[in-house]
This record gives sequence, C-alpha cells and structure tokens, in this order.
Amino acid sequence: MGTLTDANTAFAVELLKILLKNNQEGNIFCSPLSISAALSMVLLGARGNTAKQMEKVLHFTEITGSGSSKNAPVTGAQCDTSGGPHEQFKALLSAINQPTKDYALSTANRLYGSNSYEFLQQYLHSTKELYHAELERVDFRNATEEVRKKINSWVEGQTNGKIKDLFASGSISQDAVLILVNAIYFKGKWKMQFDPKNTHEAPFWTSKNQSKQVQMMFLKDEFNLAEIKNPPLQVLELPYDQDELSMLILLPDNKESPDQLEKELTYVKLKEWTSTANMKKQKMRVFIPKFKLELKYELVPILEAMGMTDVFLQGKADLSGMSKSQDRNLVVSKVIHKAYVDVNEEGTEAAAATGVEVVPLSAEFLPEFRADRSFIFLIRHNKTKSILFSGRYSSP
Repeated sequence: MGTLTDANTAFAVELLKILLKNNQEGNIFCSPLSISAALSMVLLGARGNTAKQMEKVLHFTEITGSGSSKNAPVTGAQCDTSGGPHEQFKALLSAINQPTKDYALSTANRLYGSNSYEFLQQYLHSTKELYHAELERVDFRNATEEVRKKINSWVEGQTNGKIKDLFASGSISQDAVLILVNAIYFKGKWKMQFDPKNTHEAPFWTSKNQSKQVQMMFLKDEFNLAEIKNPPLQVLELPYDQDELSMLILLPDNKESPDQLEKELTYVKLKEWTSTANMKKQKMRVFIPKFKLELKYELVPILEAMGMTDVFLQGKADLSGMSKSQDRNLVVSKVIHKAYVDVNEEGTEAAAATGVEVVPLSAEFLPEFRADRSFIFLIRHNKTKSILFSGRYSSP
C-alpha cells in the first residue's frame, strides 16, 4: 500500500461498505478523511493493544515508515517519525487547507477532555503541531450543557453554519472523559456549470418498479467517463473549477442491481475504476439530480464492527500517551459525525442534488449518463487523491 492516501482510501471504502450494509435503502453521506484525522489524533496518545487495533482499522500498519504509537511514552521524535502517518497527515492537511479563491475547503479537529485529567504537554504539542488541533479542557461533570453548547458552536463556526446541534440536548454524559469532534467544509463550483433553465422534473427509480420525481439537471459537454464491465457500471468525473477537486459518480448499469456494485466495491477496485487510465474524455449528455443531504452518525458501533474496540472500553483503553493518569478510566466515550452536502447547478456545498428533463433536440447521437437510480458518489481532492466525502444517493 505505502502512503497515507492509500490507507485513508482503504479506510474510506471499508467505512462506506459498513454504512451501506447498515442502511440498505437510505441515503448515506460522510467525510472519511475528517474521521480518519480525528481518530489519528487519538492514536497519537494510544498505546499497546488499543494502538494496534486503531492502526489496523486505519490501515496505518501498511504505511511505509509507520510505527507511530508503540508502548513507549510519546516523544517528539516518535510523533514526528519521518514519513510516518502523522507526518504525512500534517502535509495532507496543509495541502487541503491551502487558501484559494476558487473554492472553500477547510478541515478542523478538536478534542474535548475532562478537566479532572492532566493531559501530557507532549501530547498537546503533538496534536497542535501535526493536526493543527488543540485539546480543550472542559467541565463535563458540572457544566455539561454549557460544554455541549460550546462544542456545537465551534462546529457551526467551522462549517459555515451548515452543521448545527451536532450534540443534541442531553446527549453528553456528566461522566464523559473525552469527546472527539471533527468538522470539514467544502463549497465548490462546477468547471462546467449546469444551466438552471435545463433543470426539469424526471423520475428517479428507488427500486425496479417504483420511482419518485426529482429535479434533474442536464448538461451537454465533454467529461471523463469509465465504462466498467464487471460489475457493469459507469464512472463519471465531474470536475470543479480549476480541476483541483472532482465529484466521481459510480452508476450501476441497471436499476435492479445497485447492491452488486456495493458488494463488489473494494479499495483495489475503486482505485482501478477511478484511475485516469480507465477514463476516456468524450462529449456526452449528463443528467444528475439536484440533492441535499444532512446525516448524522454515532460512529462507536461502526468502528467497533471494524475492529476498533479497546479505545471505547474502561479497563481496556490504553491512552497513557495522552494523560498522566494510569487508571485506565480515560476512554473515548463518543464519536459523533454529522455531514451535509448540497449539489446543485452551480456546484456543491458540503460540510462533511435536487434536479427536470428538458432534452434539447439534437441530430447528433451522444452517449448518455443518466443518474436516475441509486448511485455512489465521492468528492476527491485530486492533487493528493484523497477522498474527502463519500455517499450514496438512493432516496429523494
């Protein structure tokens, strides 16, 4: 495998597959990169079996130069292992957060820790240095509601107001010791924008015999398209302005078998299906629904299903690289993830597509890409090949 991007993509595919399995018909949307970054900050302070499990789930064991969290105490040298996952994450986050006038893209991570725990200065230094993140000490026991509002306000600010109330009232326990929060925001314009005058009402097939009307966007232009034979699907690349990011849409050939794509999806196949070598630029007619999704996940059971269990269990969690306390009471109590995406004629706004069929009469025959049935979509940072967001649109 080799690089952090490979590891993050493998994690993204496994996470998506579990979300698809847990919710076989509904919409799905998340930011695997944001989740990986936040978990990686916890990994910096994890030791023993806790660290081994986390590294395995995050695929860090397959990164050349990994070995970021052994049983030794955290040291500057260890945190900055040359070429290791944490150093690579620092470079990746810097690349993603590069200021640009063409689109808005920013990531932010934060840990909220109980003020009754003394966190190691080296750990705080490392999270700040490598992840542009800080651990904030809060009083869970005596000011639970105040802490909840503080966390929600921070997230809302980081996502341009798109993600409100990450933590619902009463959802934070007075006994909480550590809460992990991640936020990512993206707003970009299509390189080739859809004309709203061409947006029309059209059916979107939710099953073989059932459809719902959606607002379908239409555009005739040149796009990169891959035609995959097994399983039969099309992969369309919709670039954003300046080509720095793209949306990739994986559309099964017929409305009867979206689950075949989901079953066969693997890291290796995704890499192959979306590779530039498999794509051919061609003039075509593209139909994509406008849609807006907002989804929230409690990730602890999902991460446990992936093999990361000890970090959530009192008596088993070893976060001794984070805190001076050796009583094994320091655990990650919640991993909440909320993601928002808005796909429209101008482009996409995501923090973590409603579309009508007016087909211009044309004498020329053009290939067609019609997303009128369940499809998987990814938003990729092209320079680093990082999957920022992933989801499935299946239920208008």
